[in-house]
Amino acid sequence: MLVVGGGRVGQRKVELLLDAGAGVMLVCPTCVDELQTLAQTGAIRYGERMFEDSDVAGCTLVFACTDNKHVNRHILEIAKAAKIPCCCADGNWPDGDFVTPAIIRAGDVMIAVSTSGKSCRQSRLIKDNLRMHLDSIESSDLLVLGTSHEYLCSGERAPFHLLLRERERIGEMIRQVWGVHEFFILNTCNRIEVVAATSKEAGTCGVLQRLLRFDQLSPDLYYVKHGFEAFSHLCMVTAGMGSQTPGEFHVVSQLKDAVDEAAARGWAGSIVRELCDAALHVSKDIRHEVEPLLDVAEIEEVGLRYLDSEVADLASRCALVIGTGVVGQGLVEGLLKRGCRCVWAYHRQVPELSAGSERQIELVQLDALDRVLPTVDVIISAVDSQDPVVRLAPHKALLKKQGVMMIDLGMPRNIDPAFDTCGDSLRVADLDVLKRWYRTANGTLDKVLEVCDTILNEHRDIYERMRRSIQGTSDNGKES
Repeated sequence: MLVVGGGRVGQRKVELLLDAGAGVMLVCPTCVDELQTLAQTGAIRYGERMFEDSDVAGCTLVFACTDNKHVNRHILEIAKAAKIPCCCADGNWPDGDFVTPAIIRAGDVMIAVSTSGKSCRQSRLIKDNLRMHLDSIESSDLLVLGTSHEYLCSGERAPFHLLLRERERIGEMIRQVWGVHEFFILNTCNRIEVVAATSKEAGTCGVLQRLLRFDQLSPDLYYVKHGFEAFSHLCMVTAGMGSQTPGEFHVVSQLKDAVDEAAARGWAGSIVRELCDAALHVSKDIRHEVEPLLDVAEIEEVGLRYLDSEVADLASRCALVIGTGVVGQGLVEGLLKRGCRCVWAYHRQVPELSAGSERQIELVQLDALDRVLPTVDVIISAVDSQDPVVRLAPHKALLKKQGVMMIDLGMPRNIDPAFDTCGDSLRVADLDVLKRWYRTANGTLDKVLEVCDTILNEHRDIYERMRRSIQGTSDNGKES
């Protein structure tokens, strides 16, 4: 291979040719130090002079890399006359026989970037960006950043919850962060967290904390988990062990919905899907082992049990249920089994009533609360709303019955927090109250957590396989 020109362009060509195992002849009056070293060690032959037409004789390829376009043009013409393919590394490239792409090597990975010779600057920019991306992948691991009921009470947590529009906005900003490869946002009644595959730098620089506004909190009021700790956390959350009512199942569908949302918006792909599948697999084993140790109950069942303990003669009461989702449906079913008469408030979607339940249920639209509030003894609310639907100023005077019990299962709060200070005339229980009551009623979780730790360590190989798949290595460090 003949390379004419001893500058940086010529150096790159020579090094690539040597990497490919070619024999190289360099012709130029002077050259950079790196090429001088290669010549002195015998790695290349070096003609320390100007190009001569006879230099192309016997060559397989010719590279014209001088800083003189007229010389490069002459070299091209001589090579063409000798029927030897020639590459020109300047404005003569369109008349050359081939161009060389910008090449990136990282371990076993090789990437070639070419603009067909039209823009060397663009191909170099792309190459440099891909190089940074490859470097970030090599340090990538799992990250969980969030806060929950264990760190903040419901009132303190509410400002950080991300309803749909805010979640979309934050997600698009996270998507622009260099080194965040895939992620999803899990936003439930008791936690807000980002689960991501990120580079070490992206996971530790603080930009994600700022986007989630956690920089407004002291570090002990949110959590940052990396690697196996992050994977273990997600498995525990998926198993319901991180819920306010340990062992509840709603979080599984919430996790799947969050992953589906991320995939639909381009935030997540195969890595997050694999992570979700792995967490679900481990969580099933955790549930199988701990369910005999727990009195597992969904949040609506906890609310109903709380009513059983706090409201005398519940069967004779009239209960208002606000919300027609899964939780709302479970509340109505549970109240009917207890013999209660129900007023069921909906926003847009009219719930379907089961056969025989029409006599015990009155359906009303949400804007008709003023009419039904004077008739109820119990209010349970579980809707997805940024603002309270039961408010102190317009609604307190309408609650005519003494000792009305209000249970707020929403996050943010569905029932105005100002009701908390109303005394015995109105009793309010939010998610934090229910959590404390339920844990007291069910005893310690120490044994359950010990079993969970054992199961997680038994499944550590699942996390290790996932880490290697993110970083692109197998057990022996080679590409997988």
